[in-house]
Amino acid sequence: METSSWSRVAQLYTVQRLAALALKYDVMVHSMTRVTETGNISKYLPELDKVSCDLLRENVPIEPVPPITWKPDCYHEDGARIEVAFRLYIHRADNKQTEDRCKIIVCHTNVIRYFVCTALQFPTEGWLRLGLNNGSITWITIRPSGRVGLRMGDSGFMPPEKLTRTRHSTTIG
Repeated sequence: METSSWSRVAQLYTVQRLAALALKYDVMVHSMTRVTETGNISKYLPELDKVSCDLLRENVPIEPVPPITWKPDCYHEDGARIEVAFRLYIHRADNKQTEDRCKIIVCHTNVIRYFVCTALQFPTEGWLRLGLNNGSITWITIRPSGRVGLRMGDSGFMPPEKLTRTRHSTTIG
């Protein structure tokens, strides 16, 4: 899926925001399409290691409730792939960890919404009820105790006229 020029503008603001926060980012994991289309990541975060991960490819993670029209075979293959990505990248902090560690994951909103539902132990079938602006920042924090914190969809750093989001249709696929 090609990223629209509006989305690329949003991504530029996002990369600038991440750089301005001056946090120590361990790595950026991405679905290759999103990062190559953005292009600005290397300009603003040149020291950041970038790792491509096919597990983060866009698709539908699980049949949503209420249902939409989708090809059922997609749920099994794509859902399993996205669940593997969740288990690989979203986990508790180690008890011995002395400072916060930040991982940037660049992917489609479908994947982010599924990760949020799973991390919060909410019914994952509700993923499509959550909305995000393009280029927004979602922070999932998991303490060694297992306590999960969420800051979802921060896009206040973008000018209002630059905010965009994906529109859902009732027929997908």
